[in-house]
Amino acid sequence: MQTFMIENGKRQRLIASKAMTPDDFDELALMLGIPITQARKIGFVAARRAQKQQLIETLWNGKESQITAQAGDWIVTNLTPDLTILRDGDGNANIYAIRADKFPSLYTRHEGDNEFGDIYRAISQVDCLDLPGGFEIMAPWGEIQRADQGYLLRNGTEIYGNHKETFDATYEMVD
Repeated sequence: MQTFMIENGKRQRLIASKAMTPDDFDELALMLGIPITQARKIGFVAARRAQKQQLIETLWNGKESQITAQAGDWIVTNLTPDLTILRDGDGNANIYAIRADKFPSLYTRHEGDNEFGDIYRAISQVDCLDLPGGFEIMAPWGEIQRADQGYLLRNGTEIYGNHKETFDATYEMVD
């Protein structure tokens, strides 16, 4: 049984009420007739450990998603390649959380820090699909993730979305 659907309208929008699998990612690419491309994060992040359980809302011109970080998880703030805090049109910093066991496979320590934590750089590449119609999907952390335009990313076995503006500011395509 398919875990996702394409909502047809002016632009095709991805809808998934369950977390998508790597096979779903491949099937979606075939269904839409779009190539799977590779990207690497060129922006940095500032990260700090959560000291207690707390709700983290990811904002980008509205609420994109949320996650309840547990003590020890990483609270991450996106930075541009020149280490500027990535902010939306309302001035909100682009913040999200990463589970404690996942963070070391995604980031390595860089020099410096800021008010959001120590600076890290990404160490992996992701597969991505351009979704001009956006998405409303169940993220791997069990919360709905939304964007009017964006990319679907496959990072190992996890499939999640990334708003177009944050992707464009922090990733580059790889040949």
